Amino acid sequence: MQKKMEGFAGQLTSILPQAKIKFCAQHIFCKNLYITDIGYYPNAAHHERERPKGCAQYILIYCVKGRGWFSIENKSYEVKPNEFFIIPAGAAHHYGAHEKDPWSIYWLHFAGNDADFYYRLLTKTQGKAPVSAVVSTSRQLIFYDIIQHLELMNNTDNIIYSCSCAHAYLSSFQNTQIKLSANENSIIQQCITFMKQNLDKPLRLDEISAEVGLSSSHLSSLFKKQVKSSPIHLFTSLKIQKACQMLMDNSHNIKTISYSLGYEDQYHFSRVFKKIMGISPKHFKNK
Repeated sequence: MQKKMEGFAGQLTSILPQAKIKFCAQHIFCKNLYITDIGYYPNAAHHERERPKGCAQYILIYCVKGRGWFSIENKSYEVKPNEFFIIPAGAAHHYGAHEKDPWSIYWLHFAGNDADFYYRLLTKTQGKAPVSAVVSTSRQLIFYDIIQHLELMNNTDNIIYSCSCAHAYLSSFQNTQIKLSANENSIIQQCITFMKQNLDKPLRLDEISAEVGLSSSHLSSLFKKQVKSSPIHLFTSLKIQKACQMLMDNSHNIKTISYSLGYEDQYHFSRVFKKIMGISPKHFKNK
């Protein structure tokens, strides 16, 4: 069976474009700790990833079900439920799901001035071996809060908020308890759900507005106030996030991806992708 880096049923991912990563690296608050990639892979059968030259960010992988493994510095470790490990930036590594009992994992890539501090804090008792994590409802809430805000990354306030949550999320592995509020806007959430269900279509503003029972002008005003972008711009961003997931799965080519996301012209899709992510789909697929 072919190994997979991406493409698991029910997965969640959010990947920051290069311009947003640059924003985080330069922002007075975000530069201390920021997330570049984050996701959840449930029942990730045949999941495997190898980076012989390492990764530019630290990688945390938290197993909540099933089993997996990872190798670093010529040593291999088994990973069991409620264990996590962190791969330091620049370290060659290889990891994957157990063949018969594949893991379900929460993962994130993080960087910044405080990244090494958190790496040393959370691994000081075990070194590079997996570390036990107490099950925490608040940790899950923080994760989904980060994902929700990064879906609205065109509003830089949401990126700054996700950076503050990154501190809380990493600290939760030291059993820190954080009380969270939902901060949900039901209309915007309805729009996002509708958009995600129709990524294969070229939705118009009037179609999105009709779904939530508002006029196009009212919905646009609401998005401008709360999201700092238009509904169509957010819809396009969600399409490109989905494209990122598909590009990391070698079973899809760029032409197929563009058609599956409602773009009849793959060259138009490539221009839109580069405008948002800062690199072409081809370069993203090969990075």
